[in-house]
Amino acid sequence: MTQVRLIMLMFFLEPLVFGNWLSRIPEVQAGLGLSPAQLALALLGMPISNLLILPFAGRICDAVGARNLLISAFAGMLLILTLPGLAFNIPSLFLILASCGALLALAELAMNVEAARIEQEAGRLIMSTCHGCWSVGIGVGSFVGATLATLGLSVTQALVLSVVVVLPVAVWVGLKLPAAEPIKPAGSDAPAPSFFAIPPRALLLVCIFSIGFAVTEGAMGDWSGIFLRDEAGTPTAMLGYGYAVFAALLSAGRFMGDTLRRRLGMVAMGRLFVSIALGGALLLSVASNFWVGAVAFGMIGLGISTAFPMAVTAVTSIPGTPAGNVAILSAIYVLGFLAGPLVIGGLAEFLGIRIGLMFLIPVLFVSLLLTGSLRPGDRKAPEAAEPASA
Repeated sequence: MTQVRLIMLMFFLEPLVFGNWLSRIPEVQAGLGLSPAQLALALLGMPISNLLILPFAGRICDAVGARNLLISAFAGMLLILTLPGLAFNIPSLFLILASCGALLALAELAMNVEAARIEQEAGRLIMSTCHGCWSVGIGVGSFVGATLATLGLSVTQALVLSVVVVLPVAVWVGLKLPAAEPIKPAGSDAPAPSFFAIPPRALLLVCIFSIGFAVTEGAMGDWSGIFLRDEAGTPTAMLGYGYAVFAALLSAGRFMGDTLRRRLGMVAMGRLFVSIALGGALLLSVASNFWVGAVAFGMIGLGISTAFPMAVTAVTSIPGTPAGNVAILSAIYVLGFLAGPLVIGGLAEFLGIRIGLMFLIPVLFVSLLLTGSLRPGDRKAPEAAEPASA
């Protein structure tokens, strides 16, 4: 199996058990008797630990190598994911998820660094397809989790079974990847920028470019159903379909991304996709029924689908180490993902959810203005590079 197929398989495997866990959250909430606010507090363990580990993640990755970090962090994360069903109160669930979140951040950082290395070495455009594999993986994991629940398996039984199946395959895939140090961009011996200093201008611009998409992705998960209920009069049974359309187009766009990147180049493709997302946000501002809302959600999903893969490719081409640059990008993306929905919620509290979601328009417009920051990724791609499907 080639390195390209190995890393794509790893992207598919990484969210399988996590998707299983996501489908069982309501069961854990009911078992512990948690209110929505208490559950939200416990679930904060994962993003908080994510942010706390990312300042050091780049240096850890450079010290031990991306492949070694990927295998160890991935294995540790899977083992910890067998524990949420055993939590007995809010602090125990918080600590379990915090431990998982730290290892998840390390695993995903190493996985993206490996994908960037393989893309460069193989001369094939694979980053967007890799993230498409991740989207499929989390969907499959959620479906498997729901199926195992239907069959009567407890949370712990289902998670343990999933880990028993996924862990050996993931370790095998990781060991088949070459044990290589992260590759620095050609001609640059500059050290990784300090996480606690202002990033270099080129890196900072890509990070700001990505904020609009982080905010949008978080908003779709938190507020799409609320919008359809309050502004479009959608029946409760249909509320989940809005996000389903968003997720489906998000996945489809990622699988198209490498082919379009080869044909259009990174900057032109970025402008096309950001414009689609911005058009979806504008359409959402006037949507008054489910069908128009669903079209808007689909446009937004397609428009933001390639944003993070493109940003990863761009920052790994900027002076500094790929691991350090991706760590900074990931932290800013997580911050946008968490803070954006809170801002929208605050606006919705006083002005309504439609006005709240109109916050996406200016942040996506800023991303459109900054698509030129992706140009380092264009320089990195070999002229004869083929998309991953070739």
